[in-house]
Amino acid sequence: MNRRHVHRWERASDRARVAAELLEEAASLQETGMRLGGGGATPPAASAAPEPVQPVSSAPAAAPSPEPAAPATPEAPAEHPACVTARRAVERGDRDAALDALDRAVEAEPEHGGLLLARAALLSTTGRHAAAQRDVERVLGRDPDDPAALTALGVVLSRRGRWGDAAAPLRRATHVAPDQAPAWYYLGEALNHVDDLDGALAAFTRAGELAPRDARAFYGQGIVLDRLNRPGDATQMYRRSREV
Repeated sequence: MNRRHVHRWERASDRARVAAELLEEAASLQETGMRLGGGGATPPAASAAPEPVQPVSSAPAAAPSPEPAAPATPEAPAEHPACVTARRAVERGDRDAALDALDRAVEAEPEHGGLLLARAALLSTTGRHAAAQRDVERVLGRDPDDPAALTALGVVLSRRGRWGDAAAPLRRATHVAPDQAPAWYYLGEALNHVDDLDGALAAFTRAGELAPRDARAFYGQGIVLDRLNRPGDATQMYRRSREV
């Protein structure tokens, strides 16, 4: 079965948009980590930039919409001003300004996990994966079970093409915070790339259950079902992705 690779990163505007989405998505993860008692950082955190799984030729061409970040609960701390500034900068396509804001903030608060993970997300969108991984590992050095940092590490490793290595921290993230859809989604990506199709389908399915408005989870299910030679089921998932 032929595959084609979808290039989401060809335009700077796409990279900026996805980076902004990541800052919001991982802010939700970090807030959850605080409520679970893990992680010493205030939000937002970010998993590194996502790249979609490799779809088969029958997949629809339209890219699905991302899952909006969950709203902060009353227990969640306020978002760091530098992260607000960074997100606004990437939304207007100025990643340099965003990184500058985060660099200055990290210099002032070098142990702030939310700042480190937000910077890691932006570094990864520019291909600076090694620097992104160092920021993530600084957070994990303080709290090895931080769910946002575990997810971030898994995605950074994925972006470096180390899909097999990425699965371990992503599995750990789903164990530490089993109700967090992003960790399940990225685990599905990693497992699909190492041809663990049953595991990938289970992970994408769980992501869809937790985030029924996230079109990517259903799109991922369609891709895996296509690879499992279940075209009828795959078509249903592609249709559901478009409907979402």
